[in-house]
Amino acid sequence: LVNDEGTVTGVVDWDGAVAGNGDFDLYTLRFDLALRAPDLGRWLGVRLRRAMAEDVAQACWAHMSLRLVDWSIRHLTAADVQAWLDVAVELRP
Repeated sequence: LVNDEGTVTGVVDWDGAVAGNGDFDLYTLRFDLALRAPDLGRWLGVRLRRAMAEDVAQACWAHMSLRLVDWSIRHLTAADVQAWLDVAVELRP
């Protein structure tokens, strides 16, 4: 979303983002990038560590770790479960 001055004021993500904590949405993106675009994910991770309170980062990490591992157990393969477990360990604040 862009305002009349051309400034980005928001992002529409029809797959999982909701009105709420923007830090959580960025942390969700960080998990996705860990597998899809690791270099970009590391870049985002540096910025999140600088900007996000440690307790918020820990809550976001815990939520995403459990969410993705649970989803993988119920819907995907053992390899996917392991991949998300590995990401969770790598991204632990």
